[in-house]
Amino acid sequence: MQVAISWNAAPLLYIASPPDGGDGVRVPVPRSLNLGCGRDIRAGYVNVDRIRLPGVDLIVDFSRFPWPFKDNAIEEVVAIHLLEHLPDTIRVMEELHRITRDRATVTIEVPHYKHSNAYKDPTHVRFFTEGSFDYFGADERSYYTRARFRVANVQKVYEYHVDRYIRRPFPRILPWIERYLDNTVEKLVFTLVSEK
Repeated sequence: MQVAISWNAAPLLYIASPPDGGDGVRVPVPRSLNLGCGRDIRAGYVNVDRIRLPGVDLIVDFSRFPWPFKDNAIEEVVAIHLLEHLPDTIRVMEELHRITRDRATVTIEVPHYKHSNAYKDPTHVRFFTEGSFDYFGADERSYYTRARFRVANVQKVYEYHVDRYIRRPFPRILPWIERYLDNTVEKLVFTLVSEK
């Protein structure tokens, strides 16, 4: 796997395990990763993307495994609009579990499966519901993988007009609106906690 490193992250060096099992390459990784960052560059994070953009510290193809990070090394991961672009959700979650420490926080933001934003981007290959990550610990069907996460929080971000004219004044009818109408919940923000 080829890894490109920004000199801006040189003070944050960490020895990662390369896929060939060699001695390791020097890659910038403090304890927080911003995976699939695009142009959302965050201070205090190693900003990782598959495209070389200004501010990106590390270039990684997230669909190739293993990722170039050591086991149990990361305390916080932010993945904003990344998982819907990757074909193997279970393998991605296994990698997140491998690289994170026990009780590490993983924040994942994805489009809601009933919103047009989930389908209009031709690079989206996966769709998510409020219960999608229950399969990594809380669900009786969690036997697909050993990667375990506790779902600490699921935040629904509503479409502007639904939020303003339905959720706030009429919160009791909101579950009915969500169930029977599309384009009500724009995106989901999951806070997961790694369990080892």
